[in-house]
Amino acid sequence: MGWGDRLAKVYIALIILFIYIPTFFMIALSFKSGAKVSFPIEGFTWDWYVKPPTGYEYSAYISIMHDKNFFTALNNSLFVSIVTALLTCLLVTTTALALRKKIVGRDLLFYLFLLGFIVPGVALGLGVTFMFRLFGIESSLLAVAAIVTVYTVPFGLILMMSRFDPELATYEYAASVLKASPLSVFRRITFPLIIFEVISAAIMGFLLSWGEIIRTQFVMKGMGTLATYIRNELSINPITPKWFAAGTIIAIIAFVGLAIFAYIMSRRVR
Repeated sequence: MGWGDRLAKVYIALIILFIYIPTFFMIALSFKSGAKVSFPIEGFTWDWYVKPPTGYEYSAYISIMHDKNFFTALNNSLFVSIVTALLTCLLVTTTALALRKKIVGRDLLFYLFLLGFIVPGVALGLGVTFMFRLFGIESSLLAVAAIVTVYTVPFGLILMMSRFDPELATYEYAASVLKASPLSVFRRITFPLIIFEVISAAIMGFLLSWGEIIRTQFVMKGMGTLATYIRNELSINPITPKWFAAGTIIAIIAFVGLAIFAYIMSRRVR
């Protein structure tokens, strides 16, 4: 093994540690026995997850399982993420199919879609807030899903466009030569061969919207999603291991989604 390979492995290891060490600390602190967030950890407990309330505690001292506001925010996050996943899947698939054609302004259209993740979230949020006020649109969970979809579509589009390779075009051309209609070619050839990318685009939309806060905070009122709920609670309540427990639950769902995404992307349709 040469020095180049060793340096590459050390570099990758450092990147992984940099990404996951904060998550490890978050999980460890969620099981801390005391209310004070500090090291070393004196003991471990499940209280911040399941302990019943004993009186009129502040929100920061109520366990996750007995915090009704947490579950309301969790339901909101699931709704927004699922709607965003479906919208991302639909828009990415239809847009990718359209961009395969030699239409006028195809390149410009592609880069306009990419602006969705290039434009800063604050700038997009401010613009959407003004637009909503101008047209009298009420803030809602659907509005959150719509603005987050603008951010998620470019990622799914890049993922999808990579699948439209010459091999796929060869199969489609062969079906056309055999007198198959365009709808039959899509239903029998194209869609089965891009199904994993379609599912991956949906998962990508779910994961990117799951913890999104910058764009969400501009069009969300009330309890909000998990990200905005925790942000708002931390602005008025002390930091306790409860919030690390909430972050652990968010991270677990994200890791499960990422594992499913990695598994699907590792497969290829024969």
